[in-house]
Amino acid sequence: MKKALHITSSARGGQSYSRGLSTAIIRKLTDRKEIGTVVERDLTQSPPPFLNEELIGEFYKPADSIADEGRDLLAYSDAIVSEIDQADIIVISTPMHNLGISAPLKAWLDQLVRVGLTYKFNEDGSRTGCFRNKKVYLAIASGGKLAFWPEGQEFIESYIKAVFGAYTGITDVSTYRVEGTGMGVPEINYDEILQNL
Repeated sequence: MKKALHITSSARGGQSYSRGLSTAIIRKLTDRKEIGTVVERDLTQSPPPFLNEELIGEFYKPADSIADEGRDLLAYSDAIVSEIDQADIIVISTPMHNLGISAPLKAWLDQLVRVGLTYKFNEDGSRTGCFRNKKVYLAIASGGKLAFWPEGQEFIESYIKAVFGAYTGITDVSTYRVEGTGMGVPEINYDEILQNL
């Protein structure tokens, strides 16, 4: 059976709608026996380090020139690249914060994207992602509703698809949404949201 990586990024813990939706996705895939093993990574419990001058310098060094200190700086990034590499299915949840993804998820993406590991440059300067045959499920929770946002202001699904497509080679992304959580919504029926999964 396949292996799943479940990434959560909401500071609301057990009250998080995005976490509730992504957990329902994991449960549904498990019940269908599409996945057998799930690796959990809660980005609020083990926050990704923010990029700094030293870490960026290590990102661009040849692997055989990285010293022990540099390897320590790269430990988080190496771990999450390995998790993506080993996963067949990646389930990512995020709340909408000011029209964008959560800060921990952005920091995680910054740690994930690595030239030579998740993508490479071709001779003509174009990029090729290094991962293939992986599926991403994206669970988004928002206080408002997508139908009411101004045209061109959907920044979460489009951003995740762009980053994964350009810098990992993963292009199979399915998105599910919990909307209107700031509008006094009744109890969420996750199964109804996922009826087409």
